[in-house]
Amino acid sequence: MEAAMRDANGPTPGTRTLRDGTLVVFVSDTHIGGDEGQDYFESPEDLAALFAELAGHAGPVELVLAGDFFDFLKIGDVPPGENRASATISRPGYRELFSALRHFAGGDDRRVVYLPGNHDAEAWWNPEIRRTLREDGLVHEFALSYAARFESAPESLVYCEHGNQFDPANTITDYEDPLDTPFGDHIVTDVVRRISPVGRIGRDLHLRDIGMVYPLATIPQWVAGRVFYDLLGRVARYLLLPLLVGYASYRTVAYGIAVSPDGDQAVSFWDSSAALPGLQSLFGEIAWDALLLVTVLVLFFLAVRRAASRAISSVASTVPGERATAQEAGPAPERIEALLRSDARPPAGRDVRGREMDVFVSGHTHAPSLSRLSREPGDDAVIVNSGCWLRQLRPVRAHLGQPPVFVPEFVLTHARVFLGDDGVRVELWEHLKPVSRRLRSTERLAILGRLPAQPAAGTKPRVSMSGRLSEERGAC
Repeated sequence: MEAAMRDANGPTPGTRTLRDGTLVVFVSDTHIGGDEGQDYFESPEDLAALFAELAGHAGPVELVLAGDFFDFLKIGDVPPGENRASATISRPGYRELFSALRHFAGGDDRRVVYLPGNHDAEAWWNPEIRRTLREDGLVHEFALSYAARFESAPESLVYCEHGNQFDPANTITDYEDPLDTPFGDHIVTDVVRRISPVGRIGRDLHLRDIGMVYPLATIPQWVAGRVFYDLLGRVARYLLLPLLVGYASYRTVAYGIAVSPDGDQAVSFWDSSAALPGLQSLFGEIAWDALLLVTVLVLFFLAVRRAASRAISSVASTVPGERATAQEAGPAPERIEALLRSDARPPAGRDVRGREMDVFVSGHTHAPSLSRLSREPGDDAVIVNSGCWLRQLRPVRAHLGQPPVFVPEFVLTHARVFLGDDGVRVELWEHLKPVSRRLRSTERLAILGRLPAQPAAGTKPRVSMSGRLSEERGAC
């Protein structure tokens, strides 16, 4: 019945009608830009290659920059006559990237739509930034959300918004108001931006990496683990290793003394300690004290990690917004599911009902995913998260209950929607890229046999997940 109602009513006003051969591409959460030491974007060549590939596509292409394309929150003051967009675009490391985007936007049947997120909301309320992006030939249209239907599938609505409006800690009530700054903005501008330049703790722990930890709830484990494995390495290097070398030297000397002058072996190597009983007792005391010290350190850091995790969880439960748990990476967040099952309008304010949406695209969580939502027989929806273009530090479970080891990996993904022979198709693409892993020996031993494999350099982008909406709006 829902399908019949849609056909009778026709396309919703304000919704774009696409030619059947159009490819719609969604890219979000690249987080380009930031002050020195705070720019997390490390893949301009890969993103430029994607824009170049889209520029050569045989049919029409709609490129939707679905929020947090820039990271204006991490940019402080800019030179006179500049704005945060122009200052970022002019950086030497990004010239090839924006040249590729400009070339794509200048092609026939090419359109770039910019949706703001919570990190680049200034693109909406600052006319200078919008003017820069338009005049530089990078963006054709600005909108809070995107909605489109294909000519031959008017019953299937494709909808996109960044997704921060489903997260109370990052909800922006009025994008027109530069003073409307949610709680999450202040975490970035008042905490992260301030501690990053001076946030070094120990030899290898720098708090500027805190934004790369995923999921956020594991930040206490990341801090405790980095300090724990650093200290464990120092104990091994400066205490256990010298003790082992010294004891081996002592046993060698004792064995030499125990050998008779004519070269005959008086006692075995393992019994030769009787030749120097005082040193044997000394080494025994040192080994016992070292073992006790290591045990205390392990218990101390396990206790600190547990207390810190409880404190973070307690704070998260009292702060507006959803708790950052592993479940946030799930394929269909409850708030989005609830919208798609209802007649409510989306948070971005477009005049469409949730039940009308058949493909819902968002970003924000940096967790690429694709799933199906079954509403009623013959009425399914596909929910896709376009992911991000960042390096993430992800926990790997360690042996013997030790703190997890956070291993870096690139998460470079985007979503595509197009009309195929069997209906509207949705694809989640991933760009595989190896990452430099600088792990301590203690960390490698802790996760021995569990270190994730690296993709080969030069691996071509591929479809990681896909789904479809048939004429009956069938399953993924």
